[in-house]
Amino acid sequence: MVSILEVVFWAVFKFLLAASGILYAGLVLMAYRMEGGRYRLRLDRQDPAGSAEQLLVWLGVKAIAAIVRVGRTALEMLSEAAADVGEWYIRRRGGEVEAMFRSHFL
Repeated sequence: MVSILEVVFWAVFKFLLAASGILYAGLVLMAYRMEGGRYRLRLDRQDPAGSAEQLLVWLGVKAIAAIVRVGRTALEMLSEAAADVGEWYIRRRGGEVEAMFRSHFL
């Protein structure tokens, strides 16, 4: 049988885990916002806990920079593909669609 103390312990543990995850995400996002993908790793032998924190934040910033770079590349490819499909559609439909398009948008 589960005691009330175990339930309270796991509830507090889950809360602290979620709070530390939110704090970490905030640190990473703020570091990325301030320095972008150029965030420098600063390690100090005298402060191993601070160095571990800096390492985790640096890894998070590098991960966000990679995700943004891949996402931007994918969106550029999709944009170019959509433009190509639009041009193909206008050419395929003939002169009346092209004339309508030019009168509307150009």
